[in-house]
Amino acid sequence: MGRPAIPHPGRQSISQECLRRIGTFLCLTVLCLCALCPGVASAQTPDSLYPTPERLFHIARSLNRNLVCYDANFQSGKLDTEEPINVYWLNRTDRPGHTNGLSFIQKKLAYGYKVVSREGDQCRVTLSAYPARAITIRRDGQRYAGFIPINGSEARLTSLYVQLKPNSSINVDYVELIGISTATGEEVREKIRN
Repeated sequence: MGRPAIPHPGRQSISQECLRRIGTFLCLTVLCLCALCPGVASAQTPDSLYPTPERLFHIARSLNRNLVCYDANFQSGKLDTEEPINVYWLNRTDRPGHTNGLSFIQKKLAYGYKVVSREGDQCRVTLSAYPARAITIRRDGQRYAGFIPINGSEARLTSLYVQLKPNSSINVDYVELIGISTATGEEVREKIRN
């Protein structure tokens, strides 16, 4: 009969110490990568907005997490004032990051837009679902942005949130405009009730 193997205390502690160091190294590496490349980490999250340099604003809805995105459309490096906006769906549920165009009905009745005036390299548009308030698309520093009155003062529009009525996929309870005040630089919000 052989003797049972007795683990050497030094070997066990070396193995545990080695594993602890490897774990610490991996954790520090992941933290450094997240700090140095925040876009990489956040682009993979389900709540990511998948921003683009051309993004003017987006519409989020209470129905699901998918977004309707409004990006500036350029022709030869300048804003295309004939078709200033590229509108598309951004999937954040079953196929995160994938995009689709709008259907004819979606463009005409809900998420499309109409150019109401043009001047130089800026234009004013209205959204199909709410033509009462125009959005001015113009240069803001190095990029283009959409400007709209929010609570009576001009703001750079960042998003709209559409709250649907309970148990409905088409009846709107309210729309919330969200933007950055051009006067104060602070976030401003306004709810428009149906």
